[in-house]
Amino acid sequence: MTANDKLLEEFPAIGTAAWEQAIARDLKSADAIKTLEWQTPEGLAVKPFYRAEDIAELKFPAAGPGEFPYARGARTAGGWQIREVIDATDPAEANRGAVVALAAGADEIAFSRAEIENASDLDAILAHLKEIPVHFAAAGEPLIQLLIGRLRKQPRAARTSAACDPLANPGFAAETLRIAPPAFTPFAIDAAQGESAEANSAEQIGAALAAGVEYLAALSDCGADIDRAASAVEFSFAIGTNYFFEIAKLRAFRMGWARVVESFGGSRQNAKARIAARTVPRNEAAADAHLNILRGTTAAMAAVLGGADSVVVAPFDEPSKTPDEPSRRLARNTQLLLRHEGCFARVADAGGGAYYLESVTDFLACAAWKAMQETEARGGYRGERAAGPAEAPLTAPAKHEAEK
Repeated sequence: MTANDKLLEEFPAIGTAAWEQAIARDLKSADAIKTLEWQTPEGLAVKPFYRAEDIAELKFPAAGPGEFPYARGARTAGGWQIREVIDATDPAEANRGAVVALAAGADEIAFSRAEIENASDLDAILAHLKEIPVHFAAAGEPLIQLLIGRLRKQPRAARTSAACDPLANPGFAAETLRIAPPAFTPFAIDAAQGESAEANSAEQIGAALAAGVEYLAALSDCGADIDRAASAVEFSFAIGTNYFFEIAKLRAFRMGWARVVESFGGSRQNAKARIAARTVPRNEAAADAHLNILRGTTAAMAAVLGGADSVVVAPFDEPSKTPDEPSRRLARNTQLLLRHEGCFARVADAGGGAYYLESVTDFLACAAWKAMQETEARGGYRGERAAGPAEAPLTAPAKHEAEK
């Protein structure tokens, strides 16, 4: 018997019933456990404490980091990309802003408003960014064509991505995949709008999954390869203030997306979602905007622990005015502190195995899948937003469920 074994003998295991009795006694209420529960907008009754038995029946926590169904994110530690948004319209000015941001600690650049009309404009904006991941937020079909042309002639060592809406023109999207270099990620699905519409976490995930289902179905109908389509899209999420639920939101979404890709016949290797996260400063804090610095910090932590691939921390004063350089620097430094002083990049899936977090992840994954199927029943992601009733057939994931 080891010294540890002898020590543990002095502290015998205490069952859940004993904990509940102690809580009831201390609070002088037989209904203390129920009183301490709180109901979330997603419909989950959160208990006052969680134990190993709460996740004993769950299968996904047994999968290691980087393993299907990807609730646990990346296989190894190594961190995330600190994405800096450059909002200059002139390509040369946008490039200069990117160079400044990189020197200050950013390691990925997103251009939100750069006016790129020809190959020369594109060359100007990429002039000093050969080894830097670049994302184009405002990407219509002309820019996608320009990017494909340049990348085929001058491949970039770093990742290139764009936020072209693949559902706007599935035929164009399928042709893009046919001719675009494999390293180019041309499409993005915006899951952030649900946060601004005050949708709960399960509804946000469900809407993103429904959009992803329609994307894969539409491109499959156009003859596109499912594996290529699955690897060619990025999902953007807004990160709010409900810390543990925001971590679980990203984990649950990856599980759902992996299941969607598999349902369409895609390989598990290509079923891991790429997620770009952005913190959301609250408008009502305009009178005391500095509170958003704290909110941005916890939201950034949630995004990182949830396994986002790229993270943008919104400047604290964004709701009340155009952010200036000091507020942008504060936002950037928030992530630098998490990386270098908090050492968040040194541990793979730091929250993995936490009873509460794993329980919420499972709940959100199940609730989101149900929300996605309800969206399909109402006509699909696009159909339910169109005027009039829509009766769309079940797409692959719903068929999969119906056949069980």
